[in-house]
Amino acid sequence: MKVDYNSPEWIAMREEREKKFQERWAEYDRLEKLILQELETVGVSVNSLWNLSSKKDPHKKSLPVLIKHVQVFYHDKINEILARSLGSIKATECWDMLVELFCKTDRQVHRNFKDGLACALFDLVSKKTMDEYITLLKDKRHGQSRILMVGKLRRSRQPEIIALIDELAEDEDLKIEIGSWKRKRQ
Repeated sequence: MKVDYNSPEWIAMREEREKKFQERWAEYDRLEKLILQELETVGVSVNSLWNLSSKKDPHKKSLPVLIKHVQVFYHDKINEILARSLGSIKATECWDMLVELFCKTDRQVHRNFKDGLACALFDLVSKKTMDEYITLLKDKRHGQSRILMVGKLRRSRQPEIIALIDELAEDEDLKIEIGSWKRKRQ
């Protein structure tokens, strides 16, 4: 069936879709501006939330504002940026909160936020938190967000981590990523 892109029905549908997109974008912009204004009150001046996660210029002063806002759901992309920013500024004191958010965030509903949390955990994992990190990696309920976390194990030469990688390589969500590593067998 041929579509008539000049038909009144098609034009109305396209205009409605564009209107909804513009409304979502306006809401995103409004929410971002509110958080940016609050960041300015603590001495952090950036023109976009994405600038907070810059590894070149971490803003530790932004920590209280980020902690406050990452726990409130605004918009999937905004919450993703807030989570990633906590990882990039090495906010290790937020580990437990980020794990809790990661566990209760449904990737089917908030994919970007879940992935942002996965990136933050990747940035913050330490020897002290590695066991919990591995538990999260093994938990299939976290789906494909674990792809963003599994790379932390890649360069390890520890026999137990190599065995874990072999185990995770059988996981449907992780096998392509792990298979791409071209890991030398010990």
